[in-house]
Amino acid sequence: METLNNHKLLVDADCPMCRMYGKGFEKAGWVDRGTYSHYQSFAVSADISIDMNKARNEIALVDTEHKVVRYGIDALKYIITNRFPSLGSVLAWKPVDFFLRKLYKFISFNRKVIAPSEIKEGVKACTPDLNVKYRLLYIAFVAILSSIVLYQYTQPINEAMDWQNHLGREFMICAGQILWQIVFLNRLLKEKLLDYLGNMMTVSMIGTLLLLPMLLIKDLWAVYYLGYFIAVVSFMLWEHVRRSKILKIGYWPTISWMVYRVVALVIIVLLN
Repeated sequence: METLNNHKLLVDADCPMCRMYGKGFEKAGWVDRGTYSHYQSFAVSADISIDMNKARNEIALVDTEHKVVRYGIDALKYIITNRFPSLGSVLAWKPVDFFLRKLYKFISFNRKVIAPSEIKEGVKACTPDLNVKYRLLYIAFVAILSSIVLYQYTQPINEAMDWQNHLGREFMICAGQILWQIVFLNRLLKEKLLDYLGNMMTVSMIGTLLLLPMLLIKDLWAVYYLGYFIAVVSFMLWEHVRRSKILKIGYWPTISWMVYRVVALVIIVLLN
């Protein structure tokens, strides 16, 4: 197991996930100290050809000794196999390689809606290009996951209220929220619409993850599940406002988001 030397890993300084694994590689001894470098402040050398535009979408690993640059999953695989050579054949196996490349792009193209940051004036931006396919996949993934968790979580509440529990209903609520926001915000947000929808779904993802611990607790009174759910939704509201400020889209998306949830609740009550 060797430490990778004479390399620079260009990491988005405003991306928590990027910083985490960049610093993590150094602390674990997989790469030498000083390998982790901020994309925004990296000084490009004339004798090394680095595609800084590609590096926004796929993290760049620069070999300063041999003047070679690796991007994205190839960069990460190079670091891993240098530390654990026995994994080389596994990571090179086509099904594994295919899956890892798709997973990397899924995360990379959505990282700014997972963990957004304000664009600073006079600073080189490291914002990935908008990839509509991967953004729609992210929206669909969160909608399905949130529907499944909500279906499980609301069972004791529905039983206490003598309401029926439907997975399809939860999915319709999640999908309805997306369509509602598209209809009401399309003209207002224009080119920012998909960025907003991605952030909105991350808010849903956060809420979903916060509900998971309560699923492990059994036989509580329904009021406890309801109270915790209200607390989670309140936090989601705060997070929605925070992200809207980062996107500089005002309060109308948050108002529309809240109105839909009230309308959905009223419809559920009336139908039951």
